[in-house]
Amino acid sequence: MICNMDKVNISIAILPMAREFGWSPTVSGGLWWAGLVQSSFFYGYLISQLPGGWLAARLGGRRVLPIAVALFSAATAGVPFLAGTLLGLCAARAAVGLGEAVAPSCATEMIARAVPVAGRSRATAAVFSGLHVGALVGLLAAPPLIAAGGWRAVFYVFGGAGLVWCLGWEALLARLQRQDPAMVALLDGSRGPRPALAFAHFCNNWFHYVMLAWLPTYFTDRLALDLDGAARFALLPPLAAIAVSFAAGKMEWGGSRRGVAVATVRKSAQGLAFLGPALCLLWGSQATDDAGIVASMTLALGLASFSLGGLYSNHADLSPRYAPILLGMTNVAGAVPGIVGIAGTGFLYDMTGSWDVALFAPSIFLFLAGTLVYDD
Repeated sequence: MICNMDKVNISIAILPMAREFGWSPTVSGGLWWAGLVQSSFFYGYLISQLPGGWLAARLGGRRVLPIAVALFSAATAGVPFLAGTLLGLCAARAAVGLGEAVAPSCATEMIARAVPVAGRSRATAAVFSGLHVGALVGLLAAPPLIAAGGWRAVFYVFGGAGLVWCLGWEALLARLQRQDPAMVALLDGSRGPRPALAFAHFCNNWFHYVMLAWLPTYFTDRLALDLDGAARFALLPPLAAIAVSFAAGKMEWGGSRRGVAVATVRKSAQGLAFLGPALCLLWGSQATDDAGIVASMTLALGLASFSLGGLYSNHADLSPRYAPILLGMTNVAGAVPGIVGIAGTGFLYDMTGSWDVALFAPSIFLFLAGTLVYDD
């Protein structure tokens, strides 16, 4: 949860930051700088994918995870001290990404080690739905924090929350050690990924990262909303994603009871995660009323969460022991959209003035391509 709180805070705080430092805070003034700042997170995120996966497999996710959380939380709290220049702000956000990239590999390692095959989709959905909860909390909490203490308060509070979490994690492990030492021992304890899995990760993350970064700005522009109004509407897609996450987890359970092959369940879930949002984006590109615009984006991001029962569960299927390394390998491809997609969206909008071209068309194309490749 804390990962996405620290990931989305910049999408809300960037507008008051722009006003303070003299950057253009409006769509009409150009969005290239906003894309640059938001994509800088993914430079760090890309660099630490493979090292993070290796460390999680080598040392165990339970040991590496608190170190990663401490790193990105400290970097988040440090943003106000470095934000006086675009270079400093980008460096701080890259440091946040450096730490956050390790968390998914740690979670995957612990799930692969401790959860039987029949329960992995549900466990993956339960754990990774926390990302949507984090986006929801971040978008909900940022505006009042900014109103009460300025944009700096967002980074101080969110960064501090992560450091407090680290203390709670260590206390939880100490309690487990006393009550269930076998579980702690289990948490301490191949086949390589197919290119199709890496490509699916790329396609999935393009949509997720671009929407996470640009949705408040898109709502501000299309619906003529202020910061608070855009943030409130941006809460709806994470809510839908949380609900769908648990439905994705139940797909494997229902399939196993009916004797459906795991591969069939994975492909069905990923098909829903790709084709459902593609149809919703086509609808959204043609919608002219506020309700249609909001509903299409909410459904698109909600249906995309079926990937938790698809590609995100595949790594443990391929190799429980090396699942975190496999996730790190495919997430290298998955991190590229955070750099190219987020920055590219701003440049495309500046060039065309069209959200259909900048925001919708690339995701629709990649969803269709990802469906063909993943099901092959």
